[in-house]
Amino acid sequence: MPPPLKIQHLRQFLLAADHGSFRLAAEGTFRSQAAVSAAMQDLEQQLGAPLFEPGKRAQLTPLGASVAPLFRELLATHDRVLDAARQFGLGSQGPVSLAVMPSLADEWLPRLLERYARSHPAIRIRAIDEPSQDVHRLVLSGEVQVGVAGQVPRTAEVAFAPVARDAFGLVCRKSHPLARRRGPVPWSALAGERLIGNATFDTLRNRQLGSAIDDPFMVVSNRASLLASVVSGLGVTVLPVLARPAASTGLAFVPLAGPTVERIVGVLSRKEETLLPSVAAMHALALRSLAQFTRRKGAELV
Repeated sequence: MPPPLKIQHLRQFLLAADHGSFRLAAEGTFRSQAAVSAAMQDLEQQLGAPLFEPGKRAQLTPLGASVAPLFRELLATHDRVLDAARQFGLGSQGPVSLAVMPSLADEWLPRLLERYARSHPAIRIRAIDEPSQDVHRLVLSGEVQVGVAGQVPRTAEVAFAPVARDAFGLVCRKSHPLARRRGPVPWSALAGERLIGNATFDTLRNRQLGSAIDDPFMVVSNRASLLASVVSGLGVTVLPVLARPAASTGLAFVPLAGPTVERIVGVLSRKEETLLPSVAAMHALALRSLAQFTRRKGAELV
């Protein structure tokens, strides 16, 4: 099997052919003119016939003129592929898939995506919101590369980087009697309330927090619809600190205690698997952004 053609030799050949000068080919590739002459001899030996007319100033033979378009196409393909590979290495190319638990999907996720897209404009991003258990499953299966979720029983294949210790509170209208009480209210105070369940209730069930938690009278999984239901007076709900509504919604957030229920929220990836640079950048940004969001919302950093 003949040795492969050297890209540097092809580049020198085309420069010599385009400019009619071995000297310019040498200058364009930062080689001596003697080195370029030797490279052309090597290229001719590989092809089995002369590429330049003897004794003339870099003038192509018919063979040289015939192979020049082929070499130009090969060189263009080489440069395009090498550039694409470098873009992958620099994190400027490569798909990124992300799964986030619903309580972070409305407020935090858009900010994360906006920051990432601003610094990585060519990256294609797929983002979905799923319950924490499903986020773990998607990361484990490789369907997504990065997950942001509450901690569930650990698996050997999934790495969990904790960020926030997130407690729960009552969300109600500011005119609600429980919103006027100072300090936390006990879970038992929810017994007489019309409680609207949501996706975070999976964390709360079977903790002896009361029948209203285990069997709410209504369940609304979409956060915007959930808050609208509370605003309209349909009932009250329970959310973690990271999902607490803004003051502009007209809703109050009242910490719940007796007992204090917390969840640990963090960023997930597959263990012992080197991330694509584009994915590693998303993972790092998710950690930083979630920590900033945690402080802003008043939750506790782990």
